[in-house]
Amino acid sequence: MTRPPVEDRLWGKFHGLEDVGPYPVISHLIDTAVIAGRLWDDYLTAGQRGIIAAGWGVTSAHARQLVMFWAGLHDLGKVCPYFQHQDQAAAGLLKDPAYPMPDDRSSIRHERVSHLTAPALLVQAGYPTSGRPLRSIAHQIGQILGGHHGTYGNALNARTITSPEDQEPRVGAAGWSLQRAAHLHTVHALCGSPEPPTQFAPGGACVIATGVIVLADWLASRIGWVRARHWERKHSPDPRDWRAHAARARRAAPKALAQAQLSATAWKPAESFTEMFPLISDPYPLQADLAKRLPTLVNGPGLVVITAPTGDGKTETALFAAHVLGHAARTEGLGVFLPTMATTDAMHTRITEHVAQAASIPIPVTLLHSMAWLNADYNPGTDRVLTDASTIAGEWLKGRHRGLLAGVAVGTWDTAALAALPVRYNVMRWLGLTGKTVIIDEAHAYDAYGHRLTERLLEWLGHTKTPVILLSATLTGSIATRLADAYRTGAGHTSPVTIAPTYPGWTHIDATTGTVTTSETLPTTRARRLTVTLHHVHHQASPTTQDSRLATITRTLKPMIDEGRGCAAIVCNTVADAQTTARHLRNAWSGPSAPLVQLLHARMPARQRRGVTRRIENWAGKPRAAHTTPQGDYTPARGRRPSRPVIVVATQVIEQSLDVDFDHVISDLAPIALLLQRAGRCHRHPRTDRPAWAPTPAMTILIPTGKLPPQRWGTVYSENPLNRTVTALQSLTGGICTIPEDVQTLVDQVYAADWTTTAGTNDLTTEQAMRALADTATIPAPTQLIRDLHPLTTIDDEDLLVTRLGADSVRVLPVWTDTNGQAWLDRQARHRPLPTHIDPRDTATIRNLMAHTVQVDHRWLQGRGPETNTPTGWRDIAALQDVLLLPQRVTSTGARPYQLSGKTHHLSRLDGLVRD
Repeated sequence: MTRPPVEDRLWGKFHGLEDVGPYPVISHLIDTAVIAGRLWDDYLTAGQRGIIAAGWGVTSAHARQLVMFWAGLHDLGKVCPYFQHQDQAAAGLLKDPAYPMPDDRSSIRHERVSHLTAPALLVQAGYPTSGRPLRSIAHQIGQILGGHHGTYGNALNARTITSPEDQEPRVGAAGWSLQRAAHLHTVHALCGSPEPPTQFAPGGACVIATGVIVLADWLASRIGWVRARHWERKHSPDPRDWRAHAARARRAAPKALAQAQLSATAWKPAESFTEMFPLISDPYPLQADLAKRLPTLVNGPGLVVITAPTGDGKTETALFAAHVLGHAARTEGLGVFLPTMATTDAMHTRITEHVAQAASIPIPVTLLHSMAWLNADYNPGTDRVLTDASTIAGEWLKGRHRGLLAGVAVGTWDTAALAALPVRYNVMRWLGLTGKTVIIDEAHAYDAYGHRLTERLLEWLGHTKTPVILLSATLTGSIATRLADAYRTGAGHTSPVTIAPTYPGWTHIDATTGTVTTSETLPTTRARRLTVTLHHVHHQASPTTQDSRLATITRTLKPMIDEGRGCAAIVCNTVADAQTTARHLRNAWSGPSAPLVQLLHARMPARQRRGVTRRIENWAGKPRAAHTTPQGDYTPARGRRPSRPVIVVATQVIEQSLDVDFDHVISDLAPIALLLQRAGRCHRHPRTDRPAWAPTPAMTILIPTGKLPPQRWGTVYSENPLNRTVTALQSLTGGICTIPEDVQTLVDQVYAADWTTTAGTNDLTTEQAMRALADTATIPAPTQLIRDLHPLTTIDDEDLLVTRLGADSVRVLPVWTDTNGQAWLDRQARHRPLPTHIDPRDTATIRNLMAHTVQVDHRWLQGRGPETNTPTGWRDIAALQDVLLLPQRVTSTGARPYQLSGKTHHLSRLDGLVRD
């Protein structure tokens, strides 16, 4: 039977084209195929191309043609009655009897039609469909095409694969079927008529290929592209010359990729550590050893685990390792992921500076976390002058689901971990991750649920031959073994291994051979003897009580006050304890020599917290002289101690997010890994102005009397690791912790499995339950051939999934209300009324409001009244639609706290959000 010509009255795009008319389906399919080819050539890494080609058992050139062809079929489902009749102005076939409407005229999504009809049509291009559906390559490609809007459809049965029009009449028969075939064969010919693949592909190849198809579709759907190609077609000698249309698209494709900042990542050559980091003339032993030995071990992708104390240069070591691994694996991009937004913001600055110095071409660096748009450095105002635009990520890359597509991405750990969950568009996360060397910092900093997610993530990264680097200052051997096993298993090596981290040191796992190589224990310039003083204290007793917590803190700080200089940190386990401690210390001394007391915790509005952080860095940061850059930018001095003593009272935010140095650290009892992190802030940097009262590193640990943990701490830490930490600390000879020699022993001693005590058994049972819960939440392991892609994307809304258990929170905006009930942003309720109707394009106002919000436990506002409701005018603004108000009534005598369930809530200028 003669195949009919492609019908260009079948429309594919109409929104935004009302003035010029609809754009044909065939034109969009050709555009998408051409852009997919350009992405293959100019954007995908050689490693990603290799995974796709090997997955379907074809050469790289053949794989390129196949991916173009499949991309050109993604919207085949638009050739169906329901889609074509959605817009009466665009539907050119409404009265043509060759294109009948089915009796069932209910809606059906066009991507579902692509999935339903593609397998049978692919038979016409030589694809076999015999056998069970989940063993059919044609069905696998159909499922990929149906996933181009972010979720894979349910697998089809054999009858639907063979006769989709009979099983689902809404796809359209007669002329509709003929036109789908005509479109397929036209695209097939324009892509070089590639032969079908020779084998059923594993999951890694499928998700990367799907990601390329989705990305090509996004680029070919940008209104500027569509209007330009539409105009060219209409003004061409023959608008139905599809080869000419493809040629025009090929000429335009490079610009489309450039406008989206999509290009291959390239770095300057660096054969040695000092060549990559010219300002480091004398590398630390860890850096020197890895730089010397790792290049001799690496022949392709692999995993590197780096364990060392804080301040030993792990970040630079990881960047050099990423350079070596990425080059060997032909995966040149870079992704760095950290546990908190604060650490991520700080790392983004460091990585941006590194990329500006080390990249051989402009490479955008994205910042990925929920509040990244509030970061003034990442989203500078239009009035700011950009001194170096080579690393600036444009607005397109900042769009939803796109951040990981940048050549370099810095984000919270959740950004990467979401790829292990069956969330919509998770193929775009995999497209971004598999083009990079993935660095996960603070790999120890998660609970059992988070570690299990990381294991599943590592299985897939191993499966896709993606290089990975894990960093930690306190990683137990058992966790290191689990993480390494996950990567090796994903890479195809099922024989178990045991990892015994050297400290400081590093371990390399070869993804190709499964070989494990561990360095010797290396020397460190951070070696020191930390004096640990333990005090058993009555946690909530009055400060007038001799052995109360507050009285003990006061006595410990007295030498600093007597000498009149120095800088001390007090690390508390709860915000409430931190606020109480700071208030006590502000009143403990008076006069011109009284210490400066600064409080820092996560329950401060972002604007307040940024200011406090800058102040602490200026007082206690790494000493740095003021300087002016060649571009004329002035950087003030940092690390200059004030003339008065300084006391910083903080919660756990100080453990990781700040590069600060104190003469003495006081800490509430915490599990040993966290105490070691806190101790890393003591005598962190060389200084010439250490006070006489603190000549050597020392830490005071406050152990609450009675059963651990005290009720006031809630569930922050469980009983067993606290008890075992006390036992471990009490066993230190002479109260001296020798760093690094004692670190790994202490960590393994405290976190070893304990079935001998009730508390230990409870912890292990909880851990197993959390791991089991994670197993039910994650995508399938790649170790078995994934024949049905649907389980990879079962959830449409990623907000329904969590990467951290117990992380439910709400964001509140403290406001002050006048006698009429009107809400204001100033404490006098006079000068700055709360804007209740905001233009969604007014990003300055939205950003300002978000900078005043605070994240709190959702249980705080249970039973709240309507006065806390989100203003109705904000409900169409994504950033503000879930923000609740925290009203404080202003009276002649001051502001009254908001009361709810027997608790008061108010925003203090010094203490942040206070709940009493």
